[in-house]
Amino acid sequence: MPAEPEDKPPVQDEHDDMPEGEEPPPRGVKTMAAVRWVILGVAALLAVVMWFSYAKAQLSPAAAGMGAEAPKYHCPMHPQIVSSEPGECPICHMNLEPISGDRGSPMMSDAGSGGAPMRAPPVAAGGFTCPMHPEVHSATPGRCPICKMDLEPVKMGDGGSPPGSMPPGTVAITLGLDRIQAIGVRTAVAEERAAPTTLRVTAVVMAPEQGVAEVHVRSAGFVEAIQVDQTGIAVRAGQPMLSLYSPELLQAQNELLATRQWAGDAGATSSSARRKLELLGMAAAEIDRVVAKGEPMRAITIASPRGGFVTKKNVVLGSYVMPETVLYEVQDLSKVYIVADVFLRDIGSIVPGAEGRFIPAAHAEHAITAKVDLVYPTVAAEARTRRVRMQIRNESGLKAYAPGEYGVVELKSATSRKTVTIPSDALIDTGGATYVFVVEPDGRFVPRVVTTSAADTNHVVVDAGLVAGERVVSGATFLIDSESRLQASIAQVMQTPAPSSRSPQEMAP
Repeated sequence: MPAEPEDKPPVQDEHDDMPEGEEPPPRGVKTMAAVRWVILGVAALLAVVMWFSYAKAQLSPAAAGMGAEAPKYHCPMHPQIVSSEPGECPICHMNLEPISGDRGSPMMSDAGSGGAPMRAPPVAAGGFTCPMHPEVHSATPGRCPICKMDLEPVKMGDGGSPPGSMPPGTVAITLGLDRIQAIGVRTAVAEERAAPTTLRVTAVVMAPEQGVAEVHVRSAGFVEAIQVDQTGIAVRAGQPMLSLYSPELLQAQNELLATRQWAGDAGATSSSARRKLELLGMAAAEIDRVVAKGEPMRAITIASPRGGFVTKKNVVLGSYVMPETVLYEVQDLSKVYIVADVFLRDIGSIVPGAEGRFIPAAHAEHAITAKVDLVYPTVAAEARTRRVRMQIRNESGLKAYAPGEYGVVELKSATSRKTVTIPSDALIDTGGATYVFVVEPDGRFVPRVVTTSAADTNHVVVDAGLVAGERVVSGATFLIDSESRLQASIAQVMQTPAPSSRSPQEMAP
């Protein structure tokens, strides 16, 4: 008999203990739960590490100030900028300097020096200056001895130093009475005087419009000969310019001769036929010649209507010309215009009849005086000026004034103004600055930039920088200026910083 199979225990499913009616959870739920707890633990650990790093960074400046040996760097102008490595300040781009133990915290003042650091005495304006310390000046580029910033050029006006300021490279000086007497210093008072206003403006020579003449023909025809074949030459009134063959003129001459033949004698010649030839441009002398010879002229002569210079020529030999064609343009230059542009602020003092003097730029020795005969009523929109005109007679030869020639006009206004004048010896002009030395009490001499306009042999008119009643140096001016420049140079040397003792690694940006 076959053996009966042994009974095996039933296999228990992991979900047998679940209540009936509920679905089993997906596979891997327990594994994902474990991974989630691991990620949460890592995040918590990172948060703790970051918090400790932040706390250490906040406490590091205080720890460094407590005596850390590692050098720290900061900006001397912006102490809140601190770095552990050398570099530049992100605000002012100055090189960061090390915070040394004897210097103290960058946020505190230098108590050991008793307040602010000592500064070298300033020199006069000009050259280069520190944007943070305007009292620091130098004639050459460099760095500020206080904050180590790069010196920047001093901004001046259009004419250099502004009026009233010190000229470059000078300082105020103080001299004793014995030294003033030894070098022979003389002074003078700036005086206020009434002087006529003189304007100096640019002018140009122009051809007068009433001196222009054009040469036309009155009947169409062909040019058979040209007597004036170039521009720029001088012609006189009535001078032949060209010869013209015109069929209409030839027919009119034949009519004149036929009328004379019918009349039987010259006295009965029809005046209407003669008048027709005159209207067609034929000269009276040529008409008489036709009547006397009894035969017509093939070509008539076209003459210049006035004397002058040929400025345009629009005809060549063999041209067919019409009455509207401009053959020549003749310009009479016996008189020319001098036209000057005057600014609106000055035009009120210029009236017709005011005297002016024109100085040509090419030959100043040919200056001429004339009077204003017209102030133009319109304003030039581009330059905001009005034109003033003078009319002068033009000579021939080398003294002629050619249209288009430039020069300068000195116009005297009808009104006078109060001006401050000083002796000519008191003015110092170096080419870069014009200044005087103003005398102050206790032997103090202060250089001051001035603006001048007119000058004569003995006096100079000061427009700005000086007021009436002030006393200036008028004798031994060169010696006073030399002493001022010498003291300015010494002051500049005294304020030059000593060479830095920092290592190249510390000085590197």
